[in-house]
Amino acid sequence: MKNASLLRTFITIMVALGIGIIVIAFTSSEPANAIRSFFIGPFSSTYFFGNMLAASIPLMLTGLAASIAFSASAFNLGLEGQLYISALVGTYITWKFQGLSPFILIPLVLVISFFTGGVIAAFSGYLKVRRNVNELISSLLISYTLMYMGDFFLEGPFKDPLAGLAASPYFDSTFMFSKILPPSDLHTGIFIAIGIIIIVYFVMKKSIVGFEITLTGRNKIFSKYAGIPVSRVTVVAMLMSGGFAGLAGIIDIYGIHGRMIRGYSAGYGWNGIAVALIARNHPLLVIPAAIFFAYLESGANVASLFSDITPEIARIIQAAVFYLITAEGLLSFIKARKEAVSNG
Repeated sequence: MKNASLLRTFITIMVALGIGIIVIAFTSSEPANAIRSFFIGPFSSTYFFGNMLAASIPLMLTGLAASIAFSASAFNLGLEGQLYISALVGTYITWKFQGLSPFILIPLVLVISFFTGGVIAAFSGYLKVRRNVNELISSLLISYTLMYMGDFFLEGPFKDPLAGLAASPYFDSTFMFSKILPPSDLHTGIFIAIGIIIIVYFVMKKSIVGFEITLTGRNKIFSKYAGIPVSRVTVVAMLMSGGFAGLAGIIDIYGIHGRMIRGYSAGYGWNGIAVALIARNHPLLVIPAAIFFAYLESGANVASLFSDITPEIARIIQAAVFYLITAEGLLSFIKARKEAVSNG
């Protein structure tokens, strides 16, 4: 069954790439060069390859965040806002207390950013189990509110007066993660992201918490009869989901930007949902799924440099992947529901 699911996912991705090739062929005056640059460009130099991996780091963590929520049958659509506000909080604390040692402040900020995003997401989980408020709606609305609040601070109280855009002041460069494959943006945060994913994999597979989340996601009614506290599990899953989204934000700040910039997250939260769908909510499969999404983005950027297509081509292919994967997942869900009804 798992092999069939992976095969369907593979076919869906191939179809989406085929759509991308067709779009490039119709929009480029030199389609052969554009297609070659798109697919081979990210591997053509250390700079492009490193930037591709750097772009995958936040996607790994937002993909992990979405997969944990989905595994518990919870729908966290607030990843973007949780990432954004957690990055802002972490940036402010780093800037305010940059006189401290990085060995003390960085771990502290990572924990604070985790719980900033986690508590926000857990609040939506709480509204779900206590007030029967749809967590999909509440997380989405709270996310947009938080993003507007973050923009307010970046354009006002926390704005760098010397910056030519809405951005915070830079914090000391000693807090930046070390670079890998210079001059690319790839940084040591990739090891943190992969380490977190491996730990979460074992937690989901070997621990009581992981078992409760997985069983709750598969059948809430059975889980209640089995003695699992479904309400608590839902809140915990949302806490973990928002927490990892928060880590995605601050790790990207520490690795690349060195300050908070308005709108810097560039859809990491939304793309994380697509990453989780491609990975079928499997923590380890989140890694290649995130790299694949970053590959699409990098390929479009490289092709825009060496041919006449625009980076928006990546958005078209990503959208095709997102819609096809979602449609395939929805059909599988409807089929499973019909089988359950017929067997019941």
